[in-house]
Amino acid sequence: MNKRFKKIWSLILCTTMIAVWFPSPNFDKVSAAEDEIVIVIDPGHGGSNLGTDYLPIPEKHYTMAVALYMKEELEKYKNVQVHLTHTQDIDMSLEERAKFAEKVDADFLFSLHFNMSISHALYGSEVWVQSTGALYSQGYSIGNEFLQQFEEMGLFNRGIKTRIGKSDTDYYGILRHCSIRNIPAIIVEHCHVDHINDVVNMQSPEKLKEFGVRDAQAVARYFGLVSKDGKTDYSDYAPLAVPVPTSRMYNDTTAPEYLNAHLINYDKTSKYATVELTSHDEESVLQYYSYSYDNGLTWSELQPWQKGSDKMTVSLNMGFGKKSYLMFKVYNLYDRNITSNILYLNEE
Repeated sequence: MNKRFKKIWSLILCTTMIAVWFPSPNFDKVSAAEDEIVIVIDPGHGGSNLGTDYLPIPEKHYTMAVALYMKEELEKYKNVQVHLTHTQDIDMSLEERAKFAEKVDADFLFSLHFNMSISHALYGSEVWVQSTGALYSQGYSIGNEFLQQFEEMGLFNRGIKTRIGKSDTDYYGILRHCSIRNIPAIIVEHCHVDHINDVVNMQSPEKLKEFGVRDAQAVARYFGLVSKDGKTDYSDYAPLAVPVPTSRMYNDTTAPEYLNAHLINYDKTSKYATVELTSHDEESVLQYYSYSYDNGLTWSELQPWQKGSDKMTVSLNMGFGKKSYLMFKVYNLYDRNITSNILYLNEE
């Protein structure tokens, strides 16, 4: 990590993350009016489970800060009861979190997280949902609300996903334990802590508050809530209608079927190459592309693929020096990739 990042995070550590941890809720004293929506917010990690620790401040502190902001904002609406699975920096199993949601008769559980990739190349927001029946359709619909909010913040939309484990059930424990109890739940990965495109959204209390506020707005829109002051009314809002699947929704485990690169033009003077890329993935959407000038030895930063299209045209500055090769990769929703044919550029 460079010196600028370290300085920024040291300042945040002093100003943002000295959190006031409130006493844990008493499971036995929770009651709700019949017409109230019961929301459970689960700040990811806690205690000895730091979460992603790529930055000097572990993930568990960010998730708690955003959860508290989300709760504060949601409580501005009528007929909603909001709980946190924990408010102290404690160890808590995923099953215990689901049991808490069951105890308070939750209408939805939201597990809040921040992401990191092994390659440190990925960026953007994503939502993980349960894989069967109404739990899937509800999760997908409300996940769409979260991602719309994050796109408005300028974050890349990495989509709504399922992941199936070896036992043919949901891979992620919080989703699996909530599914057993028939509680709708999603995992919200707000952004990547290890990519410059995203980390700007975590560099101040105001930015973290915006995540919390937008999380709350996503929930309010989905449930059609009305604010207590009457200034915000989502009662007529219609969230995305998602059909209930008849079987488990499996994640894509394969790369896109193909990627073809066609050289449209190469200007030897300006060193610009114009290329048409054609690709297709039968099981999931295309998400990023990258390119290489050196026959695949090194690759560019990931670039957004044109949403909803199997074809796009790109123009690349080949830069200084003699470069004779140009090739591409395309990545799908699950970051599986395929490499294109090699384009040979005539430099002479």
